[in-house]
Amino acid sequence: MISFKSKCLAACVVLLASWGAHAQSWPPATVRIVVPYPPGTEPDVLARDLGVELGKLTGKSFVVENKPGANSIVGTGAVVKGEADGSTLLMVDRLAVVTNPMLYDNVPYKWEKDLKPVSDLAGVNLFIGVRSALPFKTFAEFEAYARANPKKLNVGTGGIGHVSHIGMEMLSQADGLSFTYAPYKGLAPAIMGLLTDEVDVVMAGGLPLVPHVQTGKVRVLTVGADKRASFLPDVPTLVEAGGKPGSIPATVFALFAPGSVPDTVVAQINTAVVKAMDNPQIKESYAKRGLEVGTARPDAMLATMKADTVKYDRIIKEAGIKAH
Repeated sequence: MISFKSKCLAACVVLLASWGAHAQSWPPATVRIVVPYPPGTEPDVLARDLGVELGKLTGKSFVVENKPGANSIVGTGAVVKGEADGSTLLMVDRLAVVTNPMLYDNVPYKWEKDLKPVSDLAGVNLFIGVRSALPFKTFAEFEAYARANPKKLNVGTGGIGHVSHIGMEMLSQADGLSFTYAPYKGLAPAIMGLLTDEVDVVMAGGLPLVPHVQTGKVRVLTVGADKRASFLPDVPTLVEAGGKPGSIPATVFALFAPGSVPDTVVAQINTAVVKAMDNPQIKESYAKRGLEVGTARPDAMLATMKADTVKYDRIIKEAGIKAH
């Protein structure tokens, strides 16, 4: 006769085996990668390329779904309700995840419990571009002009609380400057505002600025990076230009899973993503778009986000930034 204890042990073994099989089942037949931005934007292109590569590696289907709105809150809110099997993932600017609760009232989720970091994917270094008609040619001259003329320079941003807004506030607080901000619905219209003389300054990725540098409409003063960009080799880094290290942020696009997804499944997704992003063709393709591939372990990514929460909470409160 089998004892009650033996029956329990056998049942536990079956249960654990079943759970283990479930934990090893990623990816399911179809995985949605939700992008909370419009088609054609950097995270959208990144998600589509990643989906193709993951499809090759796993033999499963990866579908990109665009859900823009409210500085990524709409799409993120849809992902946090996803199933626990890893069938729904989020491709988003990591900074937006951290700062949205500081900028908006009643954000319908708590990222710390409703999302799980999977991996960083790629970053975009930010440049300071100005109207070439303005009376300064270097970053040092720009700072001197801004300091002597508080709030005279109009800064076009991708929206209230967008990285282009927070980034200029970081620079402002680090160097004792003050600007007037003009929020647009995205960086593309902000750059257009620069070209039509509606604004004087824009902080943006470098590649969209290149054509306008070539026509002489825009002058790029510096880049917040450790090294110069190959597509704008004459533009000095922030340190080379005499700026304070770390006073210009970078945009980092990252992958998240719903908070209900087990850590074991998150680890599997991370492994697949790291392998996909290690493809030399991916790296070359992103480099041409001004994107620098850089993956991370979920725990390292979480630690960075917690540190960023403290850092940007101070910056946003000091600046009095509040989205409506």
